Amino acid sequence: MEKTRIQTQTLEFEALRAGDGDRLALLLHGFPDDPRGFEPVMERLADAGYTAVAPYERGYGATDTPPLEPSNYSVTALGGDVIALLNTLDADDPLVIGHDWGAVALTAVCRLDPSLVGEAVVAAVPPDFVEALDDHPSQALRSWYMTFFQVPGLAEESLRANDFALIERLWSTWSPNWDYAERVEEVKETFRESETVEASLLYYRSFFDEILPKPVGSMRIRGIDVPTLLVAGRDDGCVTVSAFEDSTRCYDAHAELETVGGAGHFMHAEKPDVFADRVLEFVG
Repeated sequence: MEKTRIQTQTLEFEALRAGDGDRLALLLHGFPDDPRGFEPVMERLADAGYTAVAPYERGYGATDTPPLEPSNYSVTALGGDVIALLNTLDADDPLVIGHDWGAVALTAVCRLDPSLVGEAVVAAVPPDFVEALDDHPSQALRSWYMTFFQVPGLAEESLRANDFALIERLWSTWSPNWDYAERVEEVKETFRESETVEASLLYYRSFFDEILPKPVGSMRIRGIDVPTLLVAGRDDGCVTVSAFEDSTRCYDAHAELETVGGAGHFMHAEKPDVFADRVLEFVG
């Protein structure tokens, strides 16, 4: 495992890299997280003949931080980053794995330019998450933090308070059976860097700016033409596993749903071998 820098047409990304195989696997992290949560999965992919690359998303750690305006942290911007990374890395039919916000960005790419992605793994956040908010009343309760993050100043102060105690609160709720002590200290290191706190919260503010003015029906997602493995943690306290029940309807290409027992929101870090086995089985 090594750190590297990737200069794209839009931003310069700090990234982790493992392996030197013939095929690219690009892994995209979510909130509150960083690429190090993917390390065990990256090692498995490297052993299977992949070059695995996991960037710090825009605004995280030592990756470039665009001006702190919500429009610079939109789903479209995140998808554009993935496209820029894929173009820079110049890989044919890459495997792209997205977790949480990484899953949202990956879904955007699969809709915008499906030719860029060989296979997709969408973990923790289904492509039809906005519909899930409408269809599953319990999801709105689980997503309370998204509303709280809309309050400038207070949200930033609360996230930093007591050595990022809110991150531990979220993790313990979202992955209740996970012993995350070492992992969470790594993530706190990332959130202490530069303006990671401010940037990460703007993902949520931009999302609200995009969805609140629109009727749910106008955001219905269908017809994605990329073979996709959907992965949910059975004990996820952030996104209800029920939100994934009908998510294969979003795809014209082949799509499968895998529910990981004994794991919550961070199933790739909680059960890395189970996660990697299923991914490698899916890509054949």
